[in-house]
Amino acid sequence: IAGCAYQPGSFDSSLQRFKGQQMTIDCLDLAVERRPDLPDGSAVVGFAFGNRCDHPTWVDLVGLPVVGRTTDGRQMELTAYDPHHEITTLRLDGRAVGREALAYPTDAPLAEVCIDAGTIAHGATAHWMCLSSQEGQ
Repeated sequence: IAGCAYQPGSFDSSLQRFKGQQMTIDCLDLAVERRPDLPDGSAVVGFAFGNRCDHPTWVDLVGLPVVGRTTDGRQMELTAYDPHHEITTLRLDGRAVGREALAYPTDAPLAEVCIDAGTIAHGATAHWMCLSSQEGQ
């Protein structure tokens, strides 16, 4: 069993790949990637996380501040598409991994999406990361 546990700082697991920008916030190793937009224009952000500690830690995608920047420079707050209120704050067991992808509807194409990753782990300070559009890649 110990061989299957998440190894701190590895950003790797036999259960999933940690793609995107990587960051460590307290007990949480986090990778965030901008995925291709949905046909309706919604921006999609993928999250992969591993608990580097031996005790549970928070993973909070509910209170996640997300800002979109349009191709013409406008900035707008984004809210995850969650019509059935299924996004919740959860505890991730020690040395466990998880992943999630969330869609953020918008009325204009976004050049980038910025998130405060510090809030995902209930960190004490903000850790903003910005993800460029996948268009043309």
